Amino acid sequence: MLLLACNLSDPSISFDDSWWQPIGMRGTVSYLVRFEGTFIPKENLIGYPGQYIQQEWQTRFTPLYGAAFLGAAEGAYDYALAYINKQEKGHDPYVQHRIAKAAINIDTMHLWLRQVATLWETGQVLGAKQAGNRARYITEQLALETVNDCIHACGSRSLIKPSPVERILRDLSFYVLHDNCDRVLSSIGQEILGQSFDRAYFNTHPTRQEDLTE
Repeated sequence: MLLLACNLSDPSISFDDSWWQPIGMRGTVSYLVRFEGTFIPKENLIGYPGQYIQQEWQTRFTPLYGAAFLGAAEGAYDYALAYINKQEKGHDPYVQHRIAKAAINIDTMHLWLRQVATLWETGQVLGAKQAGNRARYITEQLALETVNDCIHACGSRSLIKPSPVERILRDLSFYVLHDNCDRVLSSIGQEILGQSFDRAYFNTHPTRQEDLTE
């Protein structure tokens, strides 16, 4: 796999955003880019061929998903807490359960991401890669659970515009499908069991445990 930088003002390049109509992301854009005989010089090569896969650079990107999931959970929680207090629903024991679970989930997500960051900051590369994928998986589960708890605590009104939860639910439902969590979890289990695995989910020849090097 090659990574290349390209001057997108080149007249041989065209863009099309008409195809981008995903649920929950109407405020975003992702272009279909067409290259018609575009010349890209060798000096625009980023790294060496295959480096992104061989050095598992995707594992450095993976924690971003967890941070995005956390942001969604915090947005729903902030709305729910304000709504519950305004509507004086805080004495309902079921609401208390829901809001307590949401708060604990958010704390847990922060702890996971802090652990990943600390491992990278202290140069523990292998541990950081492993923790990043585990954080990617668990933060998805916790974020979905948190948004669901906030909706149940507030009721159906939380899903009516201009409530931010209506958008958060759509955004999160779409975004968690990046790097399918089933594959992430399977890779984690394969590594634990000493089987061939692929932390970056791109490699057609997964790493063997005995091939691991720092």
